[in-house]
Amino acid sequence: MACRIAPSFAAVVMGISCIATDASAAACMSKAKKDIIVILDVGHTDRDSGQISARGVKEYDLNIKLARRVLEELVNTGFVSSQMIVTSGSNTHASRVQRSKRANDLGADLFISVHHDGVKNETLMPWQYNGKTHRFLDKFEGFSLWVSQKNDKYEESLTFAKTLADRLMARGLKFTSHHDELTNTAKYGRVAPLLDRERGIYEASDQIAVLYESRMPALLLEAGMIVNRAEEEMLSSPAFRATVAKAVAEAVKRFCAVS
Repeated sequence: MACRIAPSFAAVVMGISCIATDASAAACMSKAKKDIIVILDVGHTDRDSGQISARGVKEYDLNIKLARRVLEELVNTGFVSSQMIVTSGSNTHASRVQRSKRANDLGADLFISVHHDGVKNETLMPWQYNGKTHRFLDKFEGFSLWVSQKNDKYEESLTFAKTLADRLMARGLKFTSHHDELTNTAKYGRVAPLLDRERGIYEASDQIAVLYESRMPALLLEAGMIVNRAEEEMLSSPAFRATVAKAVAEAVKRFCAVS
């Protein structure tokens, strides 16, 4: 099924209108698969691109490739109401609130913000790649999932996060302990309560507006550490994106109890 890009609010956010949905377990379980709306939020923007990888790739570029692949998998799996949100300009608090507002206005069932992880710049080390100096840190690897207790559907957000973590791990992926406030310090980046030590699920800080402003179950996926040289190669591969996409589609099916 082909997806068409449609303009959205203030010509700043664009959605791909082949929509798939997911809600709180209760809400989406009452819907047909084709009517479940899963929102895929592409983390960061074209001008405020997030982390820089060990080989100089912008996080935003990796985010949009992964979100597109997940969208494709959802649509092909029958969640044809799925939508992707892409934001241009600065990645401000106001722009993040706008992402949630769009999802709320669409009556979305599930919100997934797609990101790739890194560390504080001062902890990175120089290395040469293709004749240029880049910066890396191989200390950490793995995905993490983030939910907010301020989200109105917090328990359902946590349930979906557990479901997704299980599917990611079943496909051979590992989670990171990089952010665990009990074992690490803020030297490398944000630290937070690790809500589920068997699955790599963290409590998000209040600054992640897309998680607490969204009125549906919401989570943020950090797909892996792009400052880790070996993991960056994996994260950049079509095979990895397919693995994550299939895990997301499986998790949505299980969460919403549809076949």
